[in-house]
Amino acid sequence: MEDETMNESLAKIPSWPMSLIAFGFYFSLFLDPWGPIPRYFGWLLSIIGIVGLFILQGSKLRRPVLDPAVKIIIYIMIIWSVFTTLLNFYGWYHFGKGVSNPLEAVFGIWLTAFVVSKEGTGRFQKVWWASSVLIFVACILQAVNVLKFSVFSHHNTLGLYAVVTLPMSLNFAVRRYDSRLLNVISSLTVVLNLIALFLSFSSGPWLVGGIEILLFLIIARPGKYGLFKGLLIPLLITVLLAGLFAFNQPDYFGHFKREISQLISFSGDFSKFTTNRTRIWEKTAHLISQKPITGWGWIRYKTLFLMSNFEAIPGVGIPVEPHNMYIQLLTYGGFPLLIVVVGLMLRGAWLAWRKFKSCKGENKYLYAAVLATILAIMIYSMGGSIFAARQKIGFLFWALYGIAAALPERGKGKA
Repeated sequence: MEDETMNESLAKIPSWPMSLIAFGFYFSLFLDPWGPIPRYFGWLLSIIGIVGLFILQGSKLRRPVLDPAVKIIIYIMIIWSVFTTLLNFYGWYHFGKGVSNPLEAVFGIWLTAFVVSKEGTGRFQKVWWASSVLIFVACILQAVNVLKFSVFSHHNTLGLYAVVTLPMSLNFAVRRYDSRLLNVISSLTVVLNLIALFLSFSSGPWLVGGIEILLFLIIARPGKYGLFKGLLIPLLITVLLAGLFAFNQPDYFGHFKREISQLISFSGDFSKFTTNRTRIWEKTAHLISQKPITGWGWIRYKTLFLMSNFEAIPGVGIPVEPHNMYIQLLTYGGFPLLIVVVGLMLRGAWLAWRKFKSCKGENKYLYAAVLATILAIMIYSMGGSIFAARQKIGFLFWALYGIAAALPERGKGKA
């Protein structure tokens, strides 16, 4: 009897491969906004752990952690991506760099599902919160010239980051904690997130951010306490702080006026509303019309643009991406790739909804946040692409997707 008890206790002790996989994952999750090198280093640690687990305890690695439908969809996505990129072979450098984009998305989904299926989502949420607060503070200090470096080199990147993190910030804020300090900190997290979104001075993220707040409220339906603490107070504080920013930084008012002017131009000059993206889409439509089924393979859009001998677009120059995920997918893999990725998104949304409905405690707000983020990114994708944001933000989105895609009976650890 004592031997059985000892064996059971030893079985609960995590092996070093499992610990290394989890550490590498959380290392990447925490440092992903700082660039690809920290993420790849974390992934390297996870891969070493995966190899060790395969050698020592292969059965644990073979145990399914992904929703079967998601698994089938990502297999199809990778096979089709490899096929179309080989069909339009531009050299091994372009092939490797191109195909690595969907491969990174798939690895991010699987790695997240693997980790949360083993230990739940509690640590995930803590690491996410700590990482996002650090980034928000750094961006705000940079905006007031306290820090001389910028985490994000472009305002659109900051805007997308704030969009990806906003539902998770709301997830923390609408909960009721035993500690008064945690209640205050969770509300301030939303304030920091909204200020970062405001400082992006990008009308697209502003619009999507507003939509995802509504989506989160419609899905989660927090009580009066959660609504007051998680949204109304943070909104009021954010408005006051934004006014102080505008008062102390005269240039900010000009940026704000420019973005509002762009938003209200929807019924007039559509090219102004899309900041000349329609001109990029016209060129891209020509590329799609030539290969609507197979596409041109996964290759840098700028390289494809130059190879097609297109002239620089007035007001844009040589675009680095089509600024539309759906058009991007049509360009790279034709209609089959578009259908597969949209199906992947919709399946993830459905799985997040099912988990939200079946979750009884306050951790249901996590799944509401995941669902709101997936839907918001599908809307954002009309003017941008999560695949194009692979350098600093893409993994964060696919990690949230991995929570949805983890098998239903798993990934429901305590918050």
